[in-house]
Amino acid sequence: MDLEEKKRELILYDFCGTIVDFQTGNAFVRYVLNKKGIPADFYEKLRIFLNKIGFIKHFNYIYPKIAINKSLLLYQLRGLKYEELNELAYQYYEERIKPHFIGAVIDTIKKHHLNKALIILNSAGYAIYLKYFAEEFDIPILLASEFEYRNGIFTGKVLGKDNYGQEKVRRLRQYLGEKEFAANFSGIIGYSDSYSDMPILKCCDHVVCVNRGPCPEKWMIDLGADIICY
Repeated sequence: MDLEEKKRELILYDFCGTIVDFQTGNAFVRYVLNKKGIPADFYEKLRIFLNKIGFIKHFNYIYPKIAINKSLLLYQLRGLKYEELNELAYQYYEERIKPHFIGAVIDTIKKHHLNKALIILNSAGYAIYLKYFAEEFDIPILLASEFEYRNGIFTGKVLGKDNYGQEKVRRLRQYLGEKEFAANFSGIIGYSDSYSDMPILKCCDHVVCVNRGPCPEKWMIDLGADIICY
């Protein structure tokens, strides 16, 4: 990172519920299952059963960092080739994601580009489709959940941990380096809609929260954030 970059503002964006108005990860899996005509297997039946008896809700309350529902859903895509997943990811981006942009937030990305800020997209969504957003909006750094492949075949799992909560901070520090992240920007602004992003929002000098509807959540107000309502 050169001296000129170190003088820039650092802008951190969540994606789901922040740049688009829905949660994109599970929706992508369902999109692929539908396009490929993949029928419900044991793992889908197990996921439905565990949801029906309330196990997953209870499990998530005790272990909020383990996204069991998301993992069981994703595992149903195991065995698909990278090339077909990548093509479907592009179609998903064009058909499902682009119509759901939150215009006021897209405008902030354009504004920060004009101000020569360093923009990072840091999301628990899947990189396979988020990369198309990063390319379209000239976002140089994408930190997201990556698919695991063996010999070009998807294993049904993500590489390492899901990029969620404290993991977002860890990956950011890993990418930028502790010193640069802590001190070498003129300021850090974070955009998010979710309380689960509190670990990374606490690293920011200024926070902008995105809220569906006119009444912001209490944690957003308590944080003293600017709020974009849509």
